[in-house]
Amino acid sequence: MPKKNLSNLIQEEAQKFIPLQGEPVIEVAAEAVLETQTLTTEIPDSPSNKELELEARIEKLGQTITALKQKEDTLKNKISDLQIVVTEKDALVERLTTELQETKQTALQLADSNSQLLEEIKVFKQPHPQPSEQATQISKSIQYKKSHRSIERLQEKPTQDSEDFSKNTWLYD
Repeated sequence: MPKKNLSNLIQEEAQKFIPLQGEPVIEVAAEAVLETQTLTTEIPDSPSNKELELEARIEKLGQTITALKQKEDTLKNKISDLQIVVTEKDALVERLTTELQETKQTALQLADSNSQLLEEIKVFKQPHPQPSEQATQISKSIQYKKSHRSIERLQEKPTQDSEDFSKNTWLYD
């Protein structure tokens, strides 16, 4: 089968078309299309140009890959550092919560002791009732024993001579 142009095929189809009666038909004159050759300024790619272009792309992709790997390594380091910080902060939080619980317990104990002391102070500030008659009778009924010691006799001083008397009386003047 011979190769046909597109314009020839269109003309043949147009001739085959028979319009029905009563339908309007638009007739268009077919013009021959001249195929002109377009001048291309592009130089056909030679195999060496394609290879150079591919090598440049490969090199660029390799640089991108190394940059991304370095970025990945730095991000992994940052992640590990942040994980260490998080574990340290978790330990700190746990320690502080235990200290807080201990402080709360101590505060409750101190408040309890304080209330007990305030009650004791109120008891001491209240006036003491006068001792009842029973208490006074009990205290009167308790008799203390008297001790019976023998009286010690003072040693008698030797009698004084008159001379001695004069010596001792010089103070009376």
